[in-house]
Amino acid sequence: MEYGCYICNKLIKTGEKFTFTKDGSVHFDCFIATKRKNVHEEKQEYLRTLSLILDYQLTYLVALLGVKTDDKESQELLRKRISSIEKEGGEITNIIYNL
Repeated sequence: MEYGCYICNKLIKTGEKFTFTKDGSVHFDCFIATKRKNVHEEKQEYLRTLSLILDYQLTYLVALLGVKTDDKESQELLRKRISSIEKEGGEITNIIYNL
């Protein structure tokens, strides 16, 4: 499946960190850079913390998506971890989006 970034209008390539907002898919870097410009000074430290958390989650997610296994038990574990990280990343993205 292909996604495009609604900020830079470029295609999001496999292995790139991205997330989804109410406006669509967006590169992590584009999303955070845009928010930095628009968030009030008193919320900048909070944005920095949230962006670090989201960056770590997306980095972990990209790494897990690269794990290949034929073992059914391992596949199920991976599926659950990926789903959990996607949910957590979505929650952080939503907080950042609403700053």
